Parts: sequence; structure tokens; C-alpha cells
Amino acid sequence: MCTSRPNVPKDKHWKEEEWNQPEHPVVGVSYYEAEAFARWAGKKLPTEHQWERAARGIDGREYPWEGGFDKEKCNTAESGIGKTTRVTRYPNGISPVGCYDISGNVWEWTQSFYDESEGGRVLRGGSWFDDRNFARCAYRGGNPVYRSFNVGFRCVRTLK
Repeated sequence: MCTSRPNVPKDKHWKEEEWNQPEHPVVGVSYYEAEAFARWAGKKLPTEHQWERAARGIDGREYPWEGGFDKEKCNTAESGIGKTTRVTRYPNGISPVGCYDISGNVWEWTQSFYDESEGGRVLRGGSWFDDRNFARCAYRGGNPVYRSFNVGFRCVRTLK
């Protein structure tokens, strides 16, 4: 859980119509804002392990779908769209556990630390701005105050 939050300036993308479209992921949020929203909603950000399991399934896929990269299954730079898309736009890119858009569209915050220094949080999934290498299920990056037009999040909940 976040106990302190550095001074993070207000993001300019929140008010821009280009990035605030129905059924598109929220962008421009730092780890701290994503974590606060998840807590407010009674959910959590996934751990890196949970995110990767949801993306790869149990058979260790390189991408969430079977086979190699396919630009028709995710929104990466190869799609040529140049911005976020509706989350359900790529039904053939669904992960083995039913997650839409887990590769491409936007980077997703996880609650896991990047390394033992606990100075950064892990981002997973790649984005519309990045090429297919960043959309691989195994790729990771992170910095907790990073905000951009290609960074968002997803929440997890516990099944009862």
C-alpha cells in the first residue's frame, strides 16, 4: 500500500478529449494515482506475478494469444493507429483467462517493485506507442512517478 506520495504535477492529458474517450483506458496516471483509485474502488492493482499469469496463462505464451506477434490482435505501433483504442477492439487478442488488451494499448501499473531497492514499480504490457517487443508478456519497465499518454492500469479483484 502507498504510504507517501511524491509531489506529482497534475497531468495534462486528463482534460484532453483525444485521451478521454468512452471504453478507452485511462492514461496519464502515476502509480500512486492508479493505486489510490484501486483502493477507492475496493480492488487492487495486480502483482507482477498476477499480471503475467493473466497474460500468459499456464503455457508460457510469448503474447496472450497462441502463436507469434499479430498486429491484428493488439494495439501497438505496428497497428498504425497512433493512439489508444476501445478496450474490446481486439477480441482475437484475448488472454487465456479472458483479459482484453493485456498486450498493447497502454502500459499497465502493477503493485510490484521493480527491484530490491524498492524505488520503482513495474509496468507491463506495452502500448500503442511502442513496438511488438514491448508487448511481449515477459517485458517489464517502471518508475512510480512516470505519467504519459501511453500509461494506464487495470484492477484485480478476488473471486469469492
